[in-house]
Amino acid sequence: MVGKRVFWALCAFAAATLLTLQAPGWEADAPRLKLKFNSGWRFFRGDVPEAALSAPDFDDSSWESVHLPHSPKILPLRPAWPQDNAGINWYRKLFRLPEAYRGRKLFLEFEGADQVADVWVNGAHLLTHEGAYLPFTVDITELARFGGETNVVVLRVDNHPNPDIPGYGGWVSFGGLYRDVWLHVTDKLHITDPVYADRPASGGVFVTYPFVSDSLAVVQVKTHVLNEHARSASCTLHTRLLDLSGREVASAVSTAKIPAYRDYEFIQTLEVKRPSLWHPNHPHLYSLRSEVQEGGESMDVVVTRIGIRRIEFRRDGFYINGERLVFMGANRVQEYPYVSWAVPNSAQRRDALRLKEAGFQYVRCSHNPQDPSFLDACDELGLLVMDCIPGFQFIGGPKFRENSFRNMRDMIRRDRNHPSVVLWELSLNETEYDSDFARMAMRIGHEEYPGDQCYVGGWKFPEIYDVFLCASQHGARDYRGKTPLVISEYGHWDYGGPRSTSDVDRRDGEEAMLVQARNHWESLNRNRSLPHLCGDGLWVAVDFQRFPSGVIDYFRIPKFSYFFYQSQRDPGIRLPGIDSGPMVYIANYWTESSPGTVTVFTNCERVDLYLNGRLVATRRPDSSEISQHLLHPPVIFPEVPKQPGELKAVGWLGGKKVAEHRRRTPGPPKRLEISFEMPGPALGDGEDLFFVYAAVVDANGTVVPNESRDIEFTVDGSGFLASPPVVTAEAGIAAALVRTTTEPGTITVRARAAGLKEARATKACVPVN
Repeated sequence: MVGKRVFWALCAFAAATLLTLQAPGWEADAPRLKLKFNSGWRFFRGDVPEAALSAPDFDDSSWESVHLPHSPKILPLRPAWPQDNAGINWYRKLFRLPEAYRGRKLFLEFEGADQVADVWVNGAHLLTHEGAYLPFTVDITELARFGGETNVVVLRVDNHPNPDIPGYGGWVSFGGLYRDVWLHVTDKLHITDPVYADRPASGGVFVTYPFVSDSLAVVQVKTHVLNEHARSASCTLHTRLLDLSGREVASAVSTAKIPAYRDYEFIQTLEVKRPSLWHPNHPHLYSLRSEVQEGGESMDVVVTRIGIRRIEFRRDGFYINGERLVFMGANRVQEYPYVSWAVPNSAQRRDALRLKEAGFQYVRCSHNPQDPSFLDACDELGLLVMDCIPGFQFIGGPKFRENSFRNMRDMIRRDRNHPSVVLWELSLNETEYDSDFARMAMRIGHEEYPGDQCYVGGWKFPEIYDVFLCASQHGARDYRGKTPLVISEYGHWDYGGPRSTSDVDRRDGEEAMLVQARNHWESLNRNRSLPHLCGDGLWVAVDFQRFPSGVIDYFRIPKFSYFFYQSQRDPGIRLPGIDSGPMVYIANYWTESSPGTVTVFTNCERVDLYLNGRLVATRRPDSSEISQHLLHPPVIFPEVPKQPGELKAVGWLGGKKVAEHRRRTPGPPKRLEISFEMPGPALGDGEDLFFVYAAVVDANGTVVPNESRDIEFTVDGSGFLASPPVVTAEAGIAAALVRTTTEPGTITVRARAAGLKEARATKACVPVN
């Protein structure tokens, strides 16, 4: 485990304890401000005196200086089971507000706190929020101090097991303020927040699509405006729909007189001719700009990103924009090694990109609502989403049910405008709840999202839910009912239960990874034999906790099965900025101990395999019974002559060479070679988090996959290690986790290991507004 001295000493980069919150000069007069509130926090685990809640001069110098998102504990890799992360976690922040904010509305929004959060501002207790995964907001307008006066906000976050709070089964909790915090500054005449407004199918901006075709789309916009002035307000709502280039494609103007301290809901209809429709293969997005004016003056502006599309879950499958799509996807758990759930927006997006580049079209958010930035990335990249309430193998009493029903409402209100979200899992996963719970879930889902574009799924009671969610180990493939079917999980439990042969680390070697890949391709093939299937989700996309069940490991390095799924993508679809199109991959390291049968994953029509420049064979995809329903079965080359050197696979499509992959037999280890998880600069926001890889390579730069020596990392400049300094290489690669500071500049990483030439690499760290 990384000791406190190692990790938190390096957290001294955090912003000064006393922070003055001021928008940049160019936007200080904007009608609405959304200011990140992540820096300048102090953290303490344990009991604190009452003075900490209200006194700005309370001495918190012994508290840790932290920057959100934050994990109370830095855990070891593959932590022991069961885990004990329960505790009382305190967060305290001093801040000042400029005089310009006096007379405006001020809200603090917390995207997630695990799991019971009490909030005090300037000594006043404002809220107790129960639940780890959904946002909550406090109005600090009447308590705020301005100018030179100091404000203090304090949170007590308790993550002890609580049978009244739906969680991930109570089996994992990490605690802390692990998502973003925001300060919102608005006029007293403003568009509300949908969760804070607490109104069914209302609050904020709510966009639906009563009619969608290639030639015309009807977009309905509901906008909830609140007047907190002590006078009536004659306001005008200007709503404009803009395409990606900023061109206006539709607009509407409405007026209303709103009495003092009252609200009004505008309902407007926009018609879009020849709309660019949202689809996993072409995720077109629009910006909806909602501006509230009074007397010609702009009072509030909210921009909502939307995608125009129409979905249907039918008995015979899933349809989007009138076309059937059998979506292929995976379950995703919101977790990183060492920092647990405290994953910044940049890393959330990279995870979504990995899923897209793996060939997946769909992700199940297992088993809780995930970070808003992850859903934003799914919108951008074209990943369908099943949004899931918290719950796993446990149901409590009346208070538990009340909290679960609240989770349903808050999740839909938060996420209803995401075009990626096509299914709401209002079901406690693998939990024996009753039919009354299921009926209430259905009622809440359709009350919060009226119309024919809301689909509610559950793992029990298919006669009640819109969509039946069933895992392969629970008999999904035998289901012949009338309710549309999504296979929620497959490819894992069927192959050995708690000792599944699908649980494979990269360090376990080629044979083990090939077994996992074969399990997955056999399972997917069986799924695809079902003519009525809507789609499926592999268990699981990325390794988590101590479970190496993913096609991507803890460090976001692909296993062989990742490339099997990648091979299922359509070679004719190329997406800008995304690894797409034709591919070929040799699932073999070509060492002395490697399998003699060479498996190649490809979406090409045929593959030529060369050994040291000589053609070994040309083969077409496998047509055996475990492959016959796949879009692109693997290509198998049995008994390739064992000669050291280079294997080369060339993929052909339409009579043309379109893809190539090479493997070279590794020689003795000579040096280390550093690479970064992502291209381009890191973000100097104190939050960006990324992996650095040190590969053990031979004289030709080929990774030596049987290497497992210890490698020591050091980081200087605008970043620091968020993982242990010494890491054991797995399959020839060691990974360290680096977090940025708030100082732009250069991050320098060095890697050393006994007997090898050390490596050094740099990455720019750029400022962020």
